Amino acid sequence: MESPKAETFTIGIIYIKPLEMKAVTVMLDERYGSLPVAHGDVNEYILGRIGHHNVVVVGPARGDQGTVATAQFVSTIRLTFPKLSVGLLVGIGGGIPHYPKHDVRLGDVVVGAPEHGPAVVQYDLGWRTEEGFETSRVLAKPPDLLRKVVNLVDNKIDSTEEVDDILKSHINRFAKHPRLRQQFKRPATPDRLFKSSYSHQEGTVCADHDCEFEVARHPRDSDDIFVHYSTILSGDSVMQSPTDRDLLSAKHNDALCIEMEAAGLMDVFPCLVIRGISDYADSHKNTTWQSFAAAAAAAYAREVLLNMSKRTVPELGEAISHANATNMQSELNSPLSGGNDFSVHTGGNNYGTQSGYHSGNMTNHFGRPVRRSKAG
Repeated sequence: MESPKAETFTIGIIYIKPLEMKAVTVMLDERYGSLPVAHGDVNEYILGRIGHHNVVVVGPARGDQGTVATAQFVSTIRLTFPKLSVGLLVGIGGGIPHYPKHDVRLGDVVVGAPEHGPAVVQYDLGWRTEEGFETSRVLAKPPDLLRKVVNLVDNKIDSTEEVDDILKSHINRFAKHPRLRQQFKRPATPDRLFKSSYSHQEGTVCADHDCEFEVARHPRDSDDIFVHYSTILSGDSVMQSPTDRDLLSAKHNDALCIEMEAAGLMDVFPCLVIRGISDYADSHKNTTWQSFAAAAAAAYAREVLLNMSKRTVPELGEAISHANATNMQSELNSPLSGGNDFSVHTGGNNYGTQSGYHSGNMTNHFGRPVRRSKAG
């Protein structure tokens, strides 16, 4: 389908790995054709619609990862899409279990939107003193708008009367894609959490490890996807040490997830970080659960956008073309869709910067300077 004007795209969905891109694109209600890319913009885009929202799906070059790579490709998006205001960082991450207090398991989703404390902490940037390492940078919170929508989604997931959970209904979209449905289904491989003191031995497979080294957890009543709201740790190294993982979590608000990209994004592009848990950030880390975890994160991202009110672009009116109205109506009338059909004007200066956790020199999305806020 012919793409709407670039100015009507207001949401950016950021991925890092190709499998995350595949998971996100399955969640699109409609996929558009390409648009001319502005001079100086280094990206290639997938354009589409989820619910009321025209979305830009974009990521780094294949194989690139980490905070620096993320900041580099995000910094030029607005050259082509000047009205992008908020974003979702969607993909996989390592879970930090705190059983039984916080029962994070493989295939769950962790969202960087805790009720208390920072959303994302760059744990490897700071000062190494006689007392130990002191983190110097805690990043911007997600925009108010996204955190309000998170409340709606949280309430909807907990109060649904459906037999299957809401996120499963979105994952069922993979059934329409013969080449993807096998890759992104829930693995048959058991979810095993090993004690922090037990390291994976080279040349062995986790399935052969004795159960005496496993953390005894009560089985869940269903295979529903559980969603947790927590601080997310972000740094430039792959975490495979459960000892370091647990120490960092204890130091930073009992964080439930650790990953490598959010720290390069939060202060240059206001976003909500959504991570599907694919491993436990220990020596037993493997790729078995990655695809399903990416699907779970993408499903949550879709639910966020279905619950976000339609916005208008001041100069253009509706942010989606009227030609799409008929296609959307049946989707948004679904009891699982959660869509609203009223418009809210979003001003050009609403960049989503939050007070309370900023430190150091800050810019808003795409490099514009903003005033520093004092901790409150």
